Amino acid sequence: MIKTSKVQYSKNQYEITLQNNNGMIVKLLNYGATLEKILVPTENGELVDLILSLDKPEDYSKEQNFLGGTIGRVIGRIKSGIWQKNSSKTYHLELNENNITHSHGGTKGLDTRNFKFELKQSATKCSASFYYLDKAFTNNYPGNLNIKVKYLLNDQDTLFYSVSAFTDETTLCNIGNHVYFCLDGPKTTVENNFLKINADKYLQLDKNHIPFGKPKKVLNNCFDFRKAKTIKQALDSSDYQIKNENGLNHPFILNQKLAPAIKLYSSNKKRSMTLRTTAPSIVVYTGNHFNCTGITHNFKKYAGIALETQIPPSAENHLQSITLEPNELYLTKTSWSFKY
Repeated sequence: MIKTSKVQYSKNQYEITLQNNNGMIVKLLNYGATLEKILVPTENGELVDLILSLDKPEDYSKEQNFLGGTIGRVIGRIKSGIWQKNSSKTYHLELNENNITHSHGGTKGLDTRNFKFELKQSATKCSASFYYLDKAFTNNYPGNLNIKVKYLLNDQDTLFYSVSAFTDETTLCNIGNHVYFCLDGPKTTVENNFLKINADKYLQLDKNHIPFGKPKKVLNNCFDFRKAKTIKQALDSSDYQIKNENGLNHPFILNQKLAPAIKLYSSNKKRSMTLRTTAPSIVVYTGNHFNCTGITHNFKKYAGIALETQIPPSAENHLQSITLEPNELYLTKTSWSFKY
């Protein structure tokens, strides 16, 4: 049955449940507008989680890990943390990655904030909308940024995710979700999952994980996922880009908006996820850093795959492309459709 509910687990922090008529359950946290769990029924009536999740809701605030979080103001990295606004005033953003780059909005990014929220439901769908005012000069970003994040679950087993934002001063904005999928279920890896990407080009990364140069063709190399193949085929490649990153961590330039951008299949192909998005690119990251330590002690290398929909972090004119003006609306939409 369609159902929405909430449980308070800490001061100003709630776990929210969305459930459709098929028994699919989505767990959300107002902390970071986070996608905590996607639970689907199995043949024997049990539930299996198709994304990487921590043990308890309380764990998400113990250590910044980005799992399922809404990341911003800028998902991805900014070289040297420097942004020159309108070719005049220069802003220095927090260097929170090896004291070299500004990464994922900083240590006080949106994924660490408590959002206000409201729940709605009808006979065939239910939703949770999250609201947050990111005040000017948080992490040294100018402008007050009003943000709305919405999750909507329907009876076709599709979860819709959208982010809208507006500012009172020119700022940077490129917000996305950092959920990790694992269609074989917990305590596995995604190496034998099958991946298909509707992209002819990708971007290379330098030693600091910053894209450089112009988009490269995927033709005849390990980045060619235009036909479904196992993720392991890319991970086992001798390509120096894979070796330098210990896996995939690369932006793919999508061929067409709202067409199926990604198809991800479990190793036995009995489960699948289809991703559609209005964003022009997806950063595909295979959990290369997980090492069974810290708050993510249950996750080993390649435990999940993040499919980060965003404006492509290209080296050429990147910061101009993610500049948001006071008269503009930032809006991005992504959907994840499941078969199980």
